[in-house]
Amino acid sequence: MYFTHFACRVYRYKWLINNTLIFIKMKYKSKTNRINNESGAILALRIIDTVTKSGIEDALTSKSFTQLVDINSRYQIAIEPSNDEQIKLAIKNLFNNRGTTFSEIHSYTEGMLNSPDAEMKEAAKLLFDQINKYGRNFSNLKIADQSLRYIRIIEGLKRPEYQMPLMRAGLTEKVALLDQTQLEYEDLYMGRGNNSAKKVAPSNLRKELNDSIKMYMDEVNWLTNRMDTEEWYTLRSNLQKRFDEVNVSTKKQTTVSTVTPATTATTK
Repeated sequence: MYFTHFACRVYRYKWLINNTLIFIKMKYKSKTNRINNESGAILALRIIDTVTKSGIEDALTSKSFTQLVDINSRYQIAIEPSNDEQIKLAIKNLFNNRGTTFSEIHSYTEGMLNSPDAEMKEAAKLLFDQINKYGRNFSNLKIADQSLRYIRIIEGLKRPEYQMPLMRAGLTEKVALLDQTQLEYEDLYMGRGNNSAKKVAPSNLRKELNDSIKMYMDEVNWLTNRMDTEEWYTLRSNLQKRFDEVNVSTKKQTTVSTVTPATTATTK
């Protein structure tokens, strides 16, 4: 009779523990699924920070924690705000500066063809043949084709036979500026395309992040009950607080911060 009563108590205790864990799992899973992308990003960061500060070796070296750290690093990059507009503006400025610089070089060299100085005129003629290789204005071409023409002109002007004529015409620095502008334009233009190709939308990684968080919390629950130590119970409690914190609204924070202790009136 006593054994049966004891067995029933043990069964109820296990049932209570199991159902409590199920409730905890459903609670943090539900909260993780409800929060927005930015809250998901800060939740992952805080979980990793909490585990790191706990100093528990098994918690830090587990496979599920390593996976969480990995997906978090990719998710944090994905959640960063895009700077496409600033890059577009920078590319546009370089594109315009390149065209302006080339136009100035073209006009100056063309003007020097009528120089009364025979050496200057000869230098200008040699340079103009290369500078005017495709004409003065090719803005009607595709952007890629325009870049190719600038590259071909600059490559020609870098050849040894043009170095002395450039010095005589005072165009060495101007051509160097055109070359630098062209290089910066190409780097920024191609870099923007490369970054766009690598960019992953947060929504594409969100399920992976949620699953990783759930998997780690399941492991923490299991290890806490298995290890049965104060440090593990503290870690689990702290991690559960991280889920509660991401759902605190600005309104709630204001309400808490504006509560002041009552003052006692003084009488004379």
